[in-house]
Amino acid sequence: MLMERVSRGEDAPFRELFDRHYTRAVNVAYRSLGDADLAEDIAMEAFERIYRSRGSYRPSAKFSTYLYRIVVNLSVNASKRRQAVKMENLDDSRFEGQPRGQPEGSPNDDPARRLERDEVARAVRDAILSLPAGQRTAIILTRYEQMSYASAAEAMKVSVGALESLLHRAKSNLRKALAGLVEPR
Repeated sequence: MLMERVSRGEDAPFRELFDRHYTRAVNVAYRSLGDADLAEDIAMEAFERIYRSRGSYRPSAKFSTYLYRIVVNLSVNASKRRQAVKMENLDDSRFEGQPRGQPEGSPNDDPARRLERDEVARAVRDAILSLPAGQRTAIILTRYEQMSYASAAEAMKVSVGALESLLHRAKSNLRKALAGLVEPR
């Protein structure tokens, strides 16, 4: 375990942990807050806190779960401090390497369809960012970060049942917020 080596005073494994997990930590914070600069600050602060407290580290979960718990807490605190959230695209590929979907300028991508997709994406982003912090975090960890319910619950310090309840309420709130965009089944 790399973090156990770091807790014993080795610095090289910490660099490996940072390189391995920094991008995803930024993504979690970014999707929670909608602000890329703040997300980078939060990810850096999370790693700084982990490094400062390395001597007292006790492995009770995977390192990624431990890291996401810190990132989620920092994101929730930052969200509480901020009244106005800068709205940016949740699917921004800035931190993920390759953009999702078709490449821009694709022959099948006419401007009207692109505009419609952008409007839907903006509405979904705004709806997610308007959710209460717990619901927003539950959606982000399970849907965007593809964490299992158990891992997401552990990162949020809630039971799996509580996570499921948060997800149920979040999906219900999103259905209401996006009712005008989606035709009933």
